[in-house]
Amino acid sequence: MKYMLAVGLSLTIGIVHAVTFREFSGVCQGGDLSSPCWDTFAGWNRFDISWSSAEPEEGKFNEAYLEKIYARIKQNLDRGVQVLPMIGYAPGWASHRGKYEFISGNIRRIYLPLDGNRYLLKEYRKQKNGNWELQKQKDGGMERIILNPRIPLAPENISKWRKFIRRIVSDLRAKPYCLEYFQIWNEAHPKSGFYDGSMTDYLKKIHQPAAEEIHSLGGKVVYGGYPCCGSVDALANALSETNAWNSIDVIDIHYFPEWCMEYLRRKAEENGRPDLGVWQTEILFHRKYYAVAQIYPTVLYWGLTHNWSYPERYKLMAFAFGSPDDPKAYGYGKCLLAGKKLTPHGKALETLAEIFGGENIYPYNRVWSEPRLEFANRGDRMSAFRFGNKILVAAVFENATLERQEKELCSTLRLTFPDIAADSIAAVTRIGIFGETTDLSGDWERSENGILVRVPLLENAATRYSDQFLKENSLRRPALYVLVELRK
Repeated sequence: MKYMLAVGLSLTIGIVHAVTFREFSGVCQGGDLSSPCWDTFAGWNRFDISWSSAEPEEGKFNEAYLEKIYARIKQNLDRGVQVLPMIGYAPGWASHRGKYEFISGNIRRIYLPLDGNRYLLKEYRKQKNGNWELQKQKDGGMERIILNPRIPLAPENISKWRKFIRRIVSDLRAKPYCLEYFQIWNEAHPKSGFYDGSMTDYLKKIHQPAAEEIHSLGGKVVYGGYPCCGSVDALANALSETNAWNSIDVIDIHYFPEWCMEYLRRKAEENGRPDLGVWQTEILFHRKYYAVAQIYPTVLYWGLTHNWSYPERYKLMAFAFGSPDDPKAYGYGKCLLAGKKLTPHGKALETLAEIFGGENIYPYNRVWSEPRLEFANRGDRMSAFRFGNKILVAAVFENATLERQEKELCSTLRLTFPDIAADSIAAVTRIGIFGETTDLSGDWERSENGILVRVPLLENAATRYSDQFLKENSLRRPALYVLVELRK
């Protein structure tokens, strides 16, 4: 394990773990272990272990289901892919057994238990006059029967939840799996659809009992993927109000801006957890195909400059690995693959992974730009990295900046590297979001301060990457990379 003491930044970095891109990047619901994605950008795979599937009847485990899940975990580990199990989703028999009413904003749901894991559900919507109006279901009826609703546990069944957690974690902590990290539930929030209950109820009756069992077995707890329908300050407040900061080893959020990870890191530090991990185990599930280049370098640099003192402290995981190559399929065009073909998301992630290779990555800040870009986690910004004999600069521009550049006919970004001697340069290359390359051997020169590189802001129309999903009207993109290779 290699470490370096990073100095010279505008903040105290401390000891930085030597991280690779593959350690930093993962996926959700990943399949097809023959895919080269696992060798480049996917070092982690997150998928579910459902309590309702594993124990559909109280005390009767579906061993065939568990064997299938465990075999999948073993296949991933044998492939060199780390696994994050998400354990959650209670069977109906363990949930609240009387009439249960849930209200969130203008939504009201009433659950009535039937037999086994079945419940009768009636849904209401508040009208402008304040009255609740019963809603029709898709079949035209006024109620429907559902299996295993995601509602609070019956108080008497919290002990059975503990028992289930202990069974699964005991199995997966042991050889041949030796898993360390376990996520509890997924997106528990009144507006998410994954938990119809209060945050306090979830934290006290689901999260904390499970966390105690995981910790007692030597495992580490990943908070259950707080969704962007909530706010990060509400999450921090809920953890404080329930004294839950010490129950987690990783605070995990989904689909939040990059600066929210720094917000939660600071909140953790304020609550006595300065080394808490900060992950996003779901990002990208949309068709904004520049997002990889805007998010990944920013978060990577931020992590490397904020005490990345152990391998698993900071991570991003894309949701989801893939969808069928069918326009009617769930997630079509929003995942990393459509069938076996990379989408623009996948191509952008592959581009970054191939640039970094398997090298240990360190932060680099001895570069400045004109127009001025800040080392920041929002706005016009840049990130820079050193790995092997290479230096990579990632530049990100806001939409308003792109419009201004267009209006002012701005065509060049000037980068100055004060510590690089001209005779040490082997090559300088502009790399597009999707891997397009332009040789800049004629676009750099000696300067009073090291070297100066003139980088074209526009893509080359003749070599620009194209894809059925990517619809571009301009050669000007909101991100680009510059790779400087030094002589060995």
